[in-house]
Amino acid sequence: MTISKIKLADLKANQTVELQLLIRRKNLAQSRNGKDYLSLKLGDSSAEISAFLWDDAARADAGLNEGDCVHIKGRSQVFNGNLQLTLSFVEVWQGPIDARNFLPQTDKHIPTLQRDLLQIVAEIRDPWLKRLAQAFFVKDQKFVEDFALAPAAKAMHHAWLGGLIEHTLGVARLALQITPLYPQINADLVLTGALLHDVGKVRELVYERNLDYSTEGRLLGHIMIGVQMIREKALAIKGFPNSTLMLLEHLILSHHGEYEYGSPKRPKTLEAIFLNFIDDFDAKIIAVDSHLNSSKASETSWSDFHRLFGRAFYADPDLNSPGSVAVEPRSDSEPTSATPQESPKLF
Repeated sequence: MTISKIKLADLKANQTVELQLLIRRKNLAQSRNGKDYLSLKLGDSSAEISAFLWDDAARADAGLNEGDCVHIKGRSQVFNGNLQLTLSFVEVWQGPIDARNFLPQTDKHIPTLQRDLLQIVAEIRDPWLKRLAQAFFVKDQKFVEDFALAPAAKAMHHAWLGGLIEHTLGVARLALQITPLYPQINADLVLTGALLHDVGKVRELVYERNLDYSTEGRLLGHIMIGVQMIREKALAIKGFPNSTLMLLEHLILSHHGEYEYGSPKRPKTLEAIFLNFIDDFDAKIIAVDSHLNSSKASETSWSDFHRLFGRAFYADPDLNSPGSVAVEPRSDSEPTSATPQESPKLF
């Protein structure tokens, strides 16, 4: 069976295609003359497209579910200014499924990210913390594979395959750069916390076809899962100091900063405060940058309104530095009081 390699983002009008796509939404509807037709939203890692099946629609609908990977044949056409597919064939895909074909993914080279992460692990001087980090990133091959593929969130920041290792490297690099400015900070503890703060996300999130939360993730959350994972690895290292484990666990439990942002504990050590801020910093920068990149305004340099931040953002096209951002002046319709929504946490 030959499947086209073309991505939806590269699809042009009047092309005959045979593709492997994911059903994101489906609806059995009726035309004006009372004939059933199947309306689908199909997607791959690059884009989403509307598709319509006009023949034998009810039978096809009964055999399909949202989240199914399907084998389709059809032709692209433009209707009301939008590209869509008219299908001649659709059935559930019976072969192997690779999530990377359907979900957004990092544009970074994963083996390079893994190499850079191991170089940062080597920077840890405390022998106990280094052994703990190595227990995750060197000795546990299953974890290494999962960590490289996992997203960092379902939405908002690093919400793509490979996002978790990207975000972790971002936070760890901030730790390496900034801790030398504050000699009173335990740099090894902060760096280890930066590397391990989101390890629970490999089990909190599922990402075979859609980005979503696992049952374990919904019931426990990545913070509790991460603490359990870290404690299990630490207790397997004979002689691992209880005091070191307690301080590291506090970093994980408090890295969201405040109770209203899902933090079981508020930061109560210098290192915990430090980790909370650099984690939030990396998440916000990438969230705004991603929002700017996804706003396709053709006649303005302003992004679409960002619901969580409560504002639009500006990227000056005349500045050479990519992603240069200025915040839009507040309009009369925007809130004027300082609220948590104006300084969101993006975990």
